[in-house]
Amino acid sequence: MSAEIIYKEENENLFWKHWNNFVNKKNLSIRYTEIQIKHLLTFFSNSLYKDKSFIYLEDNEPHACVFLPIEKIENDLSMSFMGGYLDAPIVSNERVQKIVLAIIDKVAIENKVSKIKFALDVLSKENYNYLLKYGYLDTSILTYVIDVSGDLLGSCRRGHKCDIKNILKDQNFKIFYMDKKNASEELFTNYVLLHHKCSGKITRPQITFNMQLEKIKMGNAFLVALKYLEKNIAFVYFEHCNDKAIYASAADDPDYDRLPLYHVLIFKAMEYLKEKGVTLVDTGQPSCPSSQFDYYIDKKQENIALFKRGFGGSFKENFRGIKYFSEEAFKDDANKFIENYSKKFYEEI
Repeated sequence: MSAEIIYKEENENLFWKHWNNFVNKKNLSIRYTEIQIKHLLTFFSNSLYKDKSFIYLEDNEPHACVFLPIEKIENDLSMSFMGGYLDAPIVSNERVQKIVLAIIDKVAIENKVSKIKFALDVLSKENYNYLLKYGYLDTSILTYVIDVSGDLLGSCRRGHKCDIKNILKDQNFKIFYMDKKNASEELFTNYVLLHHKCSGKITRPQITFNMQLEKIKMGNAFLVALKYLEKNIAFVYFEHCNDKAIYASAADDPDYDRLPLYHVLIFKAMEYLKEKGVTLVDTGQPSCPSSQFDYYIDKKQENIALFKRGFGGSFKENFRGIKYFSEEAFKDDANKFIENYSKKFYEEI
C-alpha cells in the first residue's frame, strides 16, 4: 500500500479533484463542499497565516479530507476559524483517522501553533466525541436540530403558532422565496443592505455575500423574504446539501422589530426544505442554552436560543475539542472561563 499527502497549497487543482471525489460519495452537509470551504476562506482576510489543508491518499484513492487553515490573531498562531472551530476531518475509517490526526499534530508542531480547535458536524452520524482519543479537551455544547419531516406547525410552541398564523392571515404581509430558479441580484442586495442596517455597521466583506449569492445560484442555498406593504422588511438565509440544511443568516429592518418577523420566515423555510427532501436542519449557534467552556453567551443570545427552541426540534450534542500546544494559551482560555463563569454565578445569586 502506498500513502500520499496532497497539500492544497502545493497542488490546488489536484487537491480539489480528490476532495470532490471523496466528498461526493458521502451523504454530507454543505460544510464539506468545495464552495463552502472557499467561502470560509474569504472570512480570514488578513488573518490567514498558512493554509495547510490536505488530502490523504492510499493507492491513489482519497481516504481523508482535512480543512486546516492556520490563522494569526495578534501574535498567536492557531488552527481555528476566526478564533472558533474548524469542521473536523472526514475519514474513511478509524485506522485512517488515527493516521490523519497524527499528521495534523505534526503540522501543528512544525508551525508552532498554540492550539487546534475542531468540531464534529452535528448533522453527521457521529455518536461520540472521537477527538478525546487524541488528546483533545472536550468543549462540547448543545445545538438545536429540527426534523422537518413531521408536522411543522403542530410541533411549534403555542406562542410561535399564534404568531405564524397571524402573519399568514394578514393581507399586508407576503412571503417570497429566492433560489436558483429566480436568483435576483437586486433582491439579494436588499438583503445585504438590511444586514448592514440591523447590525448598525458593515460586519463582513462584500466577497462573503458574493459567495452566498453564488451558493443560491448553484442550488445550495435560498432566501425567504417577508414583505410588509410591498416593502422587504426581513430575510432568512438557509444553506442545504443532500438531506441536510443549516440556518445560516438573517437580516431585518429594525424599524419593524416590534413585529414577530422571524417566526413565519423560519416556518416557511422549513416548509420549503421539506419539499426539497431535507430532513434535518441545524439551527446553528446561539442555540445552546447556557455558557460553557469556550462558549459564552449574553442575554440577547440566550433569548435567540430560546426563540429557536420554539420550533419543533430537539437538542443534539455538538462534539467539539481543543488540543493545546501552549501552556500560556491554555491558561488564557482557562482564566477566561473562570472570569465568565464567576460573573454569571454572581449575577444569578
